[in-house]
Amino acid sequence: MNTPEHIQPLPTEDALALFASPTASPEDRSDALTALISSKWLPKQADHPQVAAGRQLLLRQIAEATEPGYRLLAVAESVRLVQVVKRWAAELATQLQPSFAVELPPMQLLSNADDRLNLARACALSGAEWLPGYIARSIAEEETGEKARAELVGALFSRQPSMAAGLALLAKAFCALRPATESPGDTIARRLGRTLPLIREFIIESELEAGEGLGMALYGLIVDPLSEIGRPQEEKVQVDLSREALLTVHDLVRTRISVVADAEMYRTAAYCRRLCGGGTWPVELRKPLERLIGDVSEAIVLLGRQGQCHQALIDQLDILCDHSDRAKAVARGIAEKHPELSEDVRDWLVRGRRRIVKVASEAAIEAVASNSDESIGLALQAARQVRQMGDGLRASLASTLEIYEPNLAPAMVELFDRVRVMAVQLEQAAQHRGLGLYGVVGEDIEMSTKFFSAVGSRHRPRMTVVQPAIVRFRADGTPGEVVTKGLVE
Repeated sequence: MNTPEHIQPLPTEDALALFASPTASPEDRSDALTALISSKWLPKQADHPQVAAGRQLLLRQIAEATEPGYRLLAVAESVRLVQVVKRWAAELATQLQPSFAVELPPMQLLSNADDRLNLARACALSGAEWLPGYIARSIAEEETGEKARAELVGALFSRQPSMAAGLALLAKAFCALRPATESPGDTIARRLGRTLPLIREFIIESELEAGEGLGMALYGLIVDPLSEIGRPQEEKVQVDLSREALLTVHDLVRTRISVVADAEMYRTAAYCRRLCGGGTWPVELRKPLERLIGDVSEAIVLLGRQGQCHQALIDQLDILCDHSDRAKAVARGIAEKHPELSEDVRDWLVRGRRRIVKVASEAAIEAVASNSDESIGLALQAARQVRQMGDGLRASLASTLEIYEPNLAPAMVELFDRVRVMAVQLEQAAQHRGLGLYGVVGEDIEMSTKFFSAVGSRHRPRMTVVQPAIVRFRADGTPGEVVTKGLVE
């Protein structure tokens, strides 16, 4: 709590005594600290015994305060003190850890934005498991404290495994928000509009990986909360949110190159167009739209140089451009500017559709063969299991039959030999299609959502294979395309 400008600050001696007084209220101690900082007495006299006593009282207040707001204020004031006396920062980080053993009360109990900023700084010092959800809720609930919101955004994403995970956590927090205003949709849209620029700042400066489903995570952050509470009604709010959403897409695809050709990354743009009326785009959005048209064009060129024609990206041009004729002109312009692209790709860009050049019979044969890949893989898996079982039983079963049923022993040997031959033939058939099994039942393997689906809701970095994945191996022997995902637990 800061001393208002119209109130005369406390004399230094009085402020020092009040700061170290065990009977002082949290508000009085906060005013005393403000006076000590304003008078420049701190940090020069930081080692004064009464300053040390006040510090210990703040830490004790964090642990013993029965009023939730006082507990938060004590944390915030402890951080404010080390903002002035920097050399205490490492020591305070250790001292605050017991305070985060249980979840803190809601940050909005602190009415002062500077206090919320210092509390946000305190949250950045801890790695408590409950903090990500708490920070996400605090971002959604923050009204006007933009410095506090910025600190919270950095703290949230810095402890996430990917950008997608951070956006999903924020979406959940915003979906739970129920503002007590006349137009809650406008309120949520404004807060989203203030949060997205801070996320963009983090995106540009951070090397945090994109994560799986980044485009859908961003779409969910923008769309889901407004679907719960209702769309914003003010035109300016609609345009402002759309601008920040479009610029966020732009910053994501230009800094996370792996997602630039993912059509789902641009799905948010379609919602923004509907949000702005569904007709022509507002003129205020021309600049971010041109940037996204450039991003999509680069993605088309990137794939085109590999001989790929991604129709979903062409469809995105239709959304980003006011008219389909403009979208077609952009596609034709790409073909004209890039003669290095194959004629198939350039023809596709000019015509808007890909010319079929594959012989129909060859395509039909390949389609039938592809439909059989899963069956071949399942048969290969069954053959492997039968072969393993046979190898385990052969010796013990042979010795038993020689004693009790010697006439059956030759038939048993022939049966196991045929099983082995059948397994080898299935492996050869699978090799012709480049198929194989990735993982062995019971093997402890690194979890990858590309190859496996988890049984149950718990996901760990390493899990046990329940059913191998059926994959198409590359020429170098590494697993490539997934035909059927395996199961892990």
